[in-house]
Amino acid sequence: MSVDAEMSVLGCMMLDEEFAKTAIDALTPEMFTHSKTQKIFEAATKQYWDGNPIDGVTLIEILPEERDTLLKLADRVPTTRHAPEYLRIVRDEWRQKSIQSAIAEVVFDAQNKTAEETIEILRKLVEEQDAITRAQNDTGLITLSEAIKEFKEWLHSQKQETARTGFGGLDRAMGGLVPGSVTIISARSGGGKTDLALNVALRMAQKGNKVLYCTMEMPTTQLLQRAASQLARIEGERVRDRNLSEEEKNDIDMLMDVLEKKARIWWQDEPEISVARVRNKMELCKPDVVFIDHIGLMKRPEYKDSYRSLGKVSNALKQLALEKKIPIIEIVQMNRSVEGRANKRPVLSDLRETGDLEQDADYVLFLWSDEELQEQMRGNAWRDMNVSLAKNRHGRTGDFKFHWQPQFHTFTEVETKYGNG
Repeated sequence: MSVDAEMSVLGCMMLDEEFAKTAIDALTPEMFTHSKTQKIFEAATKQYWDGNPIDGVTLIEILPEERDTLLKLADRVPTTRHAPEYLRIVRDEWRQKSIQSAIAEVVFDAQNKTAEETIEILRKLVEEQDAITRAQNDTGLITLSEAIKEFKEWLHSQKQETARTGFGGLDRAMGGLVPGSVTIISARSGGGKTDLALNVALRMAQKGNKVLYCTMEMPTTQLLQRAASQLARIEGERVRDRNLSEEEKNDIDMLMDVLEKKARIWWQDEPEISVARVRNKMELCKPDVVFIDHIGLMKRPEYKDSYRSLGKVSNALKQLALEKKIPIIEIVQMNRSVEGRANKRPVLSDLRETGDLEQDADYVLFLWSDEELQEQMRGNAWRDMNVSLAKNRHGRTGDFKFHWQPQFHTFTEVETKYGNG
């Protein structure tokens, strides 16, 4: 049945230029089961994209060895009335074979994979088939009139509140964290990435946003030590070592009780978390924002080149953000190359390992300073820090002045070129 339908599709393409365009949009050479029909479809597709006619004369000139087959095709279908049905048969039979093959492969390889990995493979298979179904029913094309109508509906609809970082200058520049966006926070090792991310997470949570924080670099207890230090203004080392008076412990207890009542944060404490696990936790918690600390420690697909495997993780997280319409904030290690430069200002190429990180990100924030980090900071001392918005897909870039007090794991915004208020 499939080869008959394939030959009928090709015959209709030779008779009807409009149907030829439809077939080329809907089918791929892999969907043709016979080597001859596959070769002819590939030649017809090339003719179409080269702007040449698709008919028996031109195809025989390109494929003289298939002359007899092409002549039969021209006589096979006297009318194109049933062309859409032939196309549907070819595509449906290919989908059935693809599904059967994929399921057989999953069953064969199941003993070498975890249940979670098997479920993820099946989920992707279903998504691919859903995408094909949607493509059958939706060309994706809309007229200018339809586009303007949608724009006006958006323009006059009630404005939805966008999640905010809690730092005024950044929020004005970025317009908040746009749903479906990816934000990168990047610095050298020990440069304050997690402190800034934790500051943002706590600010957002205390404003009523539901936060999912996936930590791979340190356990949740250590993050809460930093949160306690920040909230109580007690040096982090003393909190870590529990070198505290009873009064200080009581103060921390009280502050944590207030945080528990005001904030909604879920902590996912797991080494090498996979994108599938992140998806699972998002579906479970329904967060308003997700933090990945940090992306370099996530579980990666097996590729020979590390930059390709990290790129795949980056791509998957971006698609996840778009699908769920939730902003994702990723912590990213910066390359060491910046250390050897006289100018310490980072550039986008300093993002570690892969260009996909930059490509997938809507916002890139670099933390850097001209000052040497002191071994120890005491009292209310601070370090002047630059937070550079090096990429902003939704507005201008710019620099922001912060005070970083690593002893309290605290960032304070003090000046911005966008104005402060």
